[in-house]
Amino acid sequence: MPVLAPKHCLLACALLALAMPTAAPAQAHDHAAMTASAPQSADAQRVVRTMQALFAAAERNDMAALDTLYAGDSLLVIEGAGINRGWKDYRDNHLGPELKEFKNFKYRPFEIEARVVGDVAWVTYRYAISADMGERKLDSVGRGTAILERRGAKWVVRLTQTGSRARRPNDPPMP
Repeated sequence: MPVLAPKHCLLACALLALAMPTAAPAQAHDHAAMTASAPQSADAQRVVRTMQALFAAAERNDMAALDTLYAGDSLLVIEGAGINRGWKDYRDNHLGPELKEFKNFKYRPFEIEARVVGDVAWVTYRYAISADMGERKLDSVGRGTAILERRGAKWVVRLTQTGSRARRPNDPPMP
């Protein structure tokens, strides 16, 4: 059996914790129950602010800010069936071209829940996204998971995995 480096052990533990069932209330699909959450640690609050900053920077098309929020060559982005490895790949071949096409772009996270163990954090969230793309209108909601790593005094995003669908009439409004 291979021996994992300490950082890889933390990442593996975070992934394992994501797969473990939690003691969620039976009414987990009730919107009121989903928006209520337990108080988060100071580290978890910093992780949530990092995720909020990430969404805000993308919405502003602020690549300089995104450079500081993503984990460089260590980044992995899984969106639907697509995958990007490294910030440069994601920026140049996915996000950058997409943002250039978007007009009236809104990208908002909500129901962000973060857990922290040592220098690794994992986050689950919902998001709403809308944009005009020529004659087409994007209006979707989705769910995502992110894994972040503490580097010095800041948190950077190492992995995101998202999936979305068209907004339905009973979905929450754009936050």
